[in-house]
Parts: sequence; structure tokens; C-alpha cells
Amino acid sequence: MTCPAEHMSEALSLARKGLLTTRPNPMVGCVITHNEKIIGRGWHEKSGDNHAEINAIHDVFRNLGSNAESALENSEMYVTLEPCSTTGKTPPCSEAIKKYGIKKVFIASEDNSQDGFANKTDGIEIEVGLLREDARRLNRGFFSRIEKNRPFITAKMGVGLDAGIALSSGESKWITSKESRKDVHKMRAENDAILTGIGTIVADNPSLTSRDSGYDEDKVMQPLRIVIDRNNKLTGNESIFQVEGNNLIFSSNQNIDSHNTNFYPNPSNKEINLKEIVQYLAKEKSINNLMIESGSGMFDALLDEQLIDEIILYQAPKLLGKDRKSFSNLDVTNEKLSTIDFQIIETTNLGEDKKIILRPNYK
Repeated sequence: MTCPAEHMSEALSLARKGLLTTRPNPMVGCVITHNEKIIGRGWHEKSGDNHAEINAIHDVFRNLGSNAESALENSEMYVTLEPCSTTGKTPPCSEAIKKYGIKKVFIASEDNSQDGFANKTDGIEIEVGLLREDARRLNRGFFSRIEKNRPFITAKMGVGLDAGIALSSGESKWITSKESRKDVHKMRAENDAILTGIGTIVADNPSLTSRDSGYDEDKVMQPLRIVIDRNNKLTGNESIFQVEGNNLIFSSNQNIDSHNTNFYPNPSNKEINLKEIVQYLAKEKSINNLMIESGSGMFDALLDEQLIDEIILYQAPKLLGKDRKSFSNLDVTNEKLSTIDFQIIETTNLGEDKKIILRPNYK
């Protein structure tokens, strides 16, 4: 006999299939059972297409044919996110659930962007919270955008044993192993956008694209590249203007002619702070997950504003010495910054390197 948690766990596995294709929508999976036996499965496959619940109902009809409707009337549905009750690109799933008489719906996590399926649906038994933490972790970017009005922000750094990221001359571009670099390309594929500063563009001229990520390249959507160029140093000849994908530039110089580039609309040329930028990315660009690839200046500024949710360090077994540039130059005597400590979430080996996932504990 299977238990409800097993069915919801399978629904979560189905949801993960939409990792690269549902943005800016959340990943959602759905399982439908009859007499504790699964009769339908579905997941949200692509933004604009059917939601998970509708795909699972269609799967019931494929599996049971003329017996589908009677089975659905006595079925239970397991869905990883509260069914939509508003009309968007597709009709509300709540109507289909009521139409087919599904008797009970297990919901892993609420969705505050909806009108409240649990509060507005009569005649259907509803249970909310089954594997809620797993469901929220899966869509942490979506929940951050909806609830905090900003993306979930992950900062990535490649460092040596002494926390160096480069020599003072700017050399030592590749500190970490090829395994770590491949993992970075995987991270890029999983994020909606990458934010960097002009210093990184000038020093390294990166393309900031996802290549050799291990994912099906046909499904990889290149992240939006976002550059803060306060001093108008971009020329239009940099790599980001020559490769696949789009750019968004925060600069008062909007004269660069590039087919893949937009500029932040800032006619007053006022100073833009980081909180405004990440809020703009959530509200106007529907960015759920934002990756930071920058030097210490932007990293420290984001940390100071308590905007970093997760830090991923790729630590190589190398010493860069006394003339190194460090990944952070925070003033530890600063009363506010000295309260920041970190929780180690996970440590794994990647080739010769260690990948360390940390979460700041802001106070």
C-alpha cells in the first residue's frame, strides 16, 4: 500500500522535469489516484502550455478511455502547488478539478499569487502542506519573487585556499578545475539571469553563456545577462554582445547599437541602487532565480544589503599568495556586517576542488 507522501514525492519528481522550460512559471507536478493506484500523471512542461493538473487529467483519459470520467469522480489528486483559480494564458485549473468531480486534493504548498483554491472550492476535500518544504525548495525563486518582490539570489565564487580569486595583476583567471567550471555552466542553465559589474566585464570579457552544462542543449535557455555600468565603460565590442542570448544594461550611456541588448529605462540618470535593480528584475522581467558572477565589490554590496540568499564557493587547492585579490573585502569592524555568519548547507568534491554551499544568517 502506498502512502500520500509517496504520491506527492512522485509529483515533485514530475515537476522537476520542467526545470529549464517553465520559467517564469513555477515547476508543478501532479499525480491522480483511484483506490490508491495511480491513474494519471502530468507536469507543467512549458510556459503558456497546459498546467500539470490538466496534463494529469488528460493522462487519465489516455489510460482509461471510456472509464476515465467515472474514475475521476472518485479520485484523489496530488499537486505540488496550489491549483490556479485565475485565468491567465490558460483557463483556471480549479474549474477542471470541479468539473470532473475529483473528491480530494492534496496540495504541497500554497501559492499567494492565486485567489485561494482552498478557500473557494466547495465539495472537495483539501489537505495542504504535504511535503511543503520540499515543494518550496523546488520553486524557491518563484516564491521569492512572489513573496519578497525579488529573485532568489545565488552568488558564485571560485577561490583558492586563501580566499583569493586572482592575483593583483588580474591573472589566474582559471583557478578551479574543469569539473567546477562545468558545474558553473549547469548553474547558468538553471538560472534566469546573471548579474555582474563592469569590472568583471573589463577584466575577463566573459560571454556569460551556458555551454556543456550536461543538459539537453535544445532545452537550455540562455540566461539574461545584466551588467551594471555606472561609468559608461562598455563599448559594444565585448563578448556579451556577440553571443547567443540577451543583455540588459544599467548605464546612462544608451548609445550602444546591439541587436540583443536593452537598457534600463532611466531617463533621469539618477543613481540606481541594488535593491531597486533586483525589484525591477522581479516585477518587470519576471526573474525568479538570479546568479551573481562578480568581483568582491558587488558581492560585498549585495551582502551588505542582505540580498544574497545562497553562496556557492568552488575552492581549489591553490594558494594565490600575499598579492591576491580576495572574494570579499568586508570591514569586519563594521557593526552591521560583523553580525553576518554562514550556515554550511552542503560540501561536495568536484575533481580537485570542493564545492561549498553556504547560506548567510542575517541578524
